[in-house]
Amino acid sequence: MKKVLASLMVVLSLFVLPVMAFAEDKSANPMTQLKKYLSFDSKVLENIGFILTPVGLVISVMVVAILVFCVFQVIKKLITSRTTKGGTIKDKAFWIEIGVTLLITFLFLSGAFFDFLEAVYNWTYKQDVVGTTTSMLLNWPKNVG
Repeated sequence: MKKVLASLMVVLSLFVLPVMAFAEDKSANPMTQLKKYLSFDSKVLENIGFILTPVGLVISVMVVAILVFCVFQVIKKLITSRTTKGGTIKDKAFWIEIGVTLLITFLFLSGAFFDFLEAVYNWTYKQDVVGTTTSMLLNWPKNVG
């Protein structure tokens, strides 16, 4: 019984009480108020350059280290395949691993990874999944296709 009451209090404090706090102003939609306070504000990122600059430096050093490591691994594979110790240059799993690692490394090195994240953010930010009217339903046959 105590767990049920504790769960009820958590639900009330997370969902019902914040809505009731904004319900006094009948002209304002409480969900709009909650969205204003609870959604992520990307303007915060403009002021944290002092954190992102060292993080970018660390990521750059890591990307260069990974690139050097991959080149070292390829040279090592070529040397071991030439000797009689075994190993072959036709090791498909090795070349796939090196190729994927280099692809990810070059995505970070060129900035294409962050371009992709920016494009995803811009696309999702412009989507209106819920909508404010039933125009989507009223124009449904026109929207298909």
